[in-house]
Amino acid sequence: MLDGITVPVRYALASGTSFGSRGDEQERIRTGLEAVTARNANPDSVKVAANHGAILRKDSPAIADAVRAVAALDGSRRTTRQPAPERGLQS
Repeated sequence: MLDGITVPVRYALASGTSFGSRGDEQERIRTGLEAVTARNANPDSVKVAANHGAILRKDSPAIADAVRAVAALDGSRRTTRQPAPERGLQS
């Protein structure tokens, strides 16, 4: 899904575990984003110190910065890649 993003997107990634996660699964997901951003310049991310339950309360400046960064873009980062084909629903 992330490979098909054709507009600028910024993620504020939480640190640590989220509710219900096990072991290092959250960190493995975060690390996977690096490969996506190497292939597609539209999604970008910043990792913050707060966990998922406190990201808005503790790291709201990082989220505000991400919003401002996207708002300030002039479209030069947008790609002309075609979106990934949609998959049909399986029953």
